[in-house]
Amino acid sequence: MTNKTQLTILVNSTDSFEDCWQPFFKLFSIYWPNCPYPIILNTETKTFSYPGLNIQCSQVGLDESTAKLSWSDCLIRCLDKINTKYVLYLQEDYFLKDYVNTDLIDQFLQIMDHEECAHIRLMEIVGNKNEPYNKLSKYPLLWELRQKCNYRISLQAGIWVKDRLKFYLKPEESGWEFERWGSIRASKETDKFYCQSLDYFNRQNKFIIPYSLTGIVKGKWLEEAVVDLFKQHNIDVDYSVRGFYRLNQRQQLIQTIRKAGRKLFVEIFS
Repeated sequence: MTNKTQLTILVNSTDSFEDCWQPFFKLFSIYWPNCPYPIILNTETKTFSYPGLNIQCSQVGLDESTAKLSWSDCLIRCLDKINTKYVLYLQEDYFLKDYVNTDLIDQFLQIMDHEECAHIRLMEIVGNKNEPYNKLSKYPLLWELRQKCNYRISLQAGIWVKDRLKFYLKPEESGWEFERWGSIRASKETDKFYCQSLDYFNRQNKFIIPYSLTGIVKGKWLEEAVVDLFKQHNIDVDYSVRGFYRLNQRQQLIQTIRKAGRKLFVEIFS
């Protein structure tokens, strides 16, 4: 078994998203009971606690007297406060909707140690006809991300070697910029990047960390991701404060086309 002190759960957030913390950690406590790893919530100045969970808040902006820290600067400062070799990256709107598979996380940590792998993505959502993966006969539950694939770096849930995550981060970047430019940086490095097998997990609709890909879009709640889930677990939220994210007609058309494309992809390659 992997030493539990090797991994920290990093919930990346910001003070302006504190209304997500109560629902996030209530669902976390339900669907990851007895989580064996320490938890750090990345905040600028605020603190938060939840019964039964040992949550430390990074408060990376307490000593900041000038402008607001960028997304990447906050994350870099948080990583500097973590002493474990690995971090499991989550965000505050990755609301759990089923039980986390701790055994597989532990197995993947052992694989990362053995293979000197920099990253294992636990929620891979990329899928196109130019499949950016190499299937691993040695590890049937994992695929390898090819060197030049798009989104070699993604901010979906995943285990990172902490120092390699920090290596790819650059000051003054947003999360979107990190995924875009960080992927280009990663394409020039020899680090191993793995992800969960789309055959074993996605196409059977079962996941290591089950959550909707995002609960908030452009600062607003994504209704289909949160309302029924929160109601099921008696989580009260004043949705009028943020409001709901609504697609305009053009965005709805693009989303419909993308969904049709993903469905066709699954049918062709299943």
